Amino acid sequence: MIVRRLIIGAALLLTALPARAQQDLNVEGDWTHAATGMVFPERLDNALRTRIHWFDAEGLDVSAGYALRHGGDLGLVTLYVYPAPPGRDCAANFSEIERNVVDSYGDVQRVESDRWPSPSGRVAGAAYHARFTLTGTLEGKEQPLVSESYLFCPAGGTWLVAARASWARSSDLRQSFVALLRALPWPATLDTPAE
Repeated sequence: MIVRRLIIGAALLLTALPARAQQDLNVEGDWTHAATGMVFPERLDNALRTRIHWFDAEGLDVSAGYALRHGGDLGLVTLYVYPAPPGRDCAANFSEIERNVVDSYGDVQRVESDRWPSPSGRVAGAAYHARFTLTGTLEGKEQPLVSESYLFCPAGGTWLVAARASWARSSDLRQSFVALLRALPWPATLDTPAE
C-alpha cells in the first residue's frame, strides 16, 4: 500500500508503510540516523529542528523538519533519508514526487524543473529539483506559497535524499533553503552521486 505524506502543504509519495510503524521521536540535541550516519542538528544557523519522524519501525525511513527564519520570513523544510525503492531509477522516483504534488492541489503550477547540486553542493547537476506555486497553509493561514522539491540519489542505489520546502510567495527563501542543505554534515554515502 502506498501512503501519502503531507509535507509543508505538499504531498510527497515515497514508500509503502504500515501506519502503526510511524512515530514522532522526542529528541533533544542533535540526532543521528544510525543506518547512514546522517546527523540532523537541533539548530543550524537560522533553522530550528521541529521534529524527527520515523516512517518505519526500524528507523530507516526518516524525516527531520526545520523552521527556517530569515529577515522575519518563515520557511518550512523537511529533509528525508529513506531506502531507495527497488527497480526504480532516480528520474522515475522524482517524477512520482512531482506527479504527487501536482495531483494534490487544484491550483498548483510547476514553474521550474532543473538539476541542482548534490546536498553539500560539491557535485553540480547531480540532483533533481522542481519549484511549484500553489495555495497552502503557513503560519495558520491559507495563502499563496512557493514549494520546492529536491531529490538526490546517492551512489550505490541504497538510499534516497529528498527535501521539501515551502514559504510565502511574497518571500524569497530559496538561498536560505540551499544554505541549509549545504550546511548539514552530509556523510559521503549520502553526498556522492550515482554514476
